[in-house]
Amino acid sequence: MTTAYDVPADALIKKMAEKLKKDKTFTPPEWSRFVKTGAHAENPPMDPDWWYVRCASILRKVYIRKGIGIERLRAEYGGKKDKGSKPYHAVKGSGSIIRKALQQLEKAGYVTKIKGKGRVITPKGQSFVDNTAHEVKLELEKEIPELKKY
Repeated sequence: MTTAYDVPADALIKKMAEKLKKDKTFTPPEWSRFVKTGAHAENPPMDPDWWYVRCASILRKVYIRKGIGIERLRAEYGGKKDKGSKPYHAVKGSGSIIRKALQQLEKAGYVTKIKGKGRVITPKGQSFVDNTAHEVKLELEKEIPELKKY
């Protein structure tokens, strides 16, 4: 059984983002074209499909963490703020982006909210991530035949 731990994160997130883009549940909010991803960012993301990538990334983090809240995710997606001649300062990422992405993931049935634990992955979400990881593994085995023995 292939899981998200068995494949590279970037390939898994990219493949999940492609699948989420085909799903009608996931639509970027109209403000997503103009918004920065946090106080540390100078400009909005350049990738037009960044919303789907962020949703896929959040789904993977919920899968791996087995219960994570918005504040912890904000810290994960934060960065360092350039304060000019002063030293850099750590800041959290945008809570609104994470909240809206989690709401869409809940609406699709991939994530659920448990009081006191935060968001946890549902069986539907776990099978989605595992099946996508299996597809990524098969693609990697086609590119690099030596991986078949692992």
